[in-house]
Amino acid sequence: MTEKSMDFVSVLQDYFIGMPQLSLGGLSENWLLKECGHQHWLALAKRLDLPAPNFVDQQGRHMYAAFLVVKISNAALHLVTENSRLWIKTYLTRVSLSRSYSCHDLYLEGSDIEEQCIAQVELLSSFVSRSELGNNQSAARGEMAKGSWSVCEVASQMMSLHKAGRALPDDALSMGNGFFVYQPCPYADFNGADFLYFAQFQAVMDRAERFFQSDLQGQNHPSKRNSLALWQTVERTICYYGNINLDDGIEANLYARPSTDRETSVLSHYGRLYRQSDHALIANVLTRKRYMDHPLAKFQEKQGGSQSLADKRSTNVGAES
Repeated sequence: MTEKSMDFVSVLQDYFIGMPQLSLGGLSENWLLKECGHQHWLALAKRLDLPAPNFVDQQGRHMYAAFLVVKISNAALHLVTENSRLWIKTYLTRVSLSRSYSCHDLYLEGSDIEEQCIAQVELLSSFVSRSELGNNQSAARGEMAKGSWSVCEVASQMMSLHKAGRALPDDALSMGNGFFVYQPCPYADFNGADFLYFAQFQAVMDRAERFFQSDLQGQNHPSKRNSLALWQTVERTICYYGNINLDDGIEANLYARPSTDRETSVLSHYGRLYRQSDHALIANVLTRKRYMDHPLAKFQEKQGGSQSLADKRSTNVGAES
């Protein structure tokens, strides 16, 4: 179902939930980002009166709606289970010739679709095109002259987040001088536009968090250093500043974010992703998670645990350049 006005497009999409949409503990955050990104593209095409999201600039170059900021708020992804019915209501508006903002509200069957929302995802995108074929570092902002646009205060706030994300806040507590290194796989981490997929930045950050988890918990909660504990996203903000080419690597630095209420059920941190070839910042990630009481973790703890991830760092951590 699609609703359109001069300023916005609204789309309601329903899903029958199975294994492709689920991950350990509920709805997959990675799937959610991919699906909301897909709905953003489709809604933007509708907003521009295009039959498909095939965007070209005035020079005829193909453009993509690359994301600048992704924000997940008030997420209760654990409520989504196998055979659930889920609705995503998408609202999109253009905020300039290059940028568009969308908001995606998630509702579950059995809840009042007009009142209860189990998560909200906000996306801010900018048209980009490559000036050199095959070089993702040559991507630069493009514009679509077709159609109208209007000022949006929320989009302006997200751009402020984007600018602020280039610098770490004063309360960031470093995990030391080491970093986690991830080597993206061209078959799994890149998308059909040949970019490192925006949703994979979230996946890399989760791997880095798992690697540094014992130290992160020690910074957030000095009495807790359990590398087996499981956590689920409640809030996440990702600001994007660049992409990588084939066979380049990603270095991840993590910084603890002290909990103001010292809740032992909450894990908060800042993450910085750098392109390994030139150490350029490509993303800043702010994450807040809640403890997940899960049988897999309980069984592992009962078995006496396993070697701490921190003990394995010698194979994956180097001195920061």
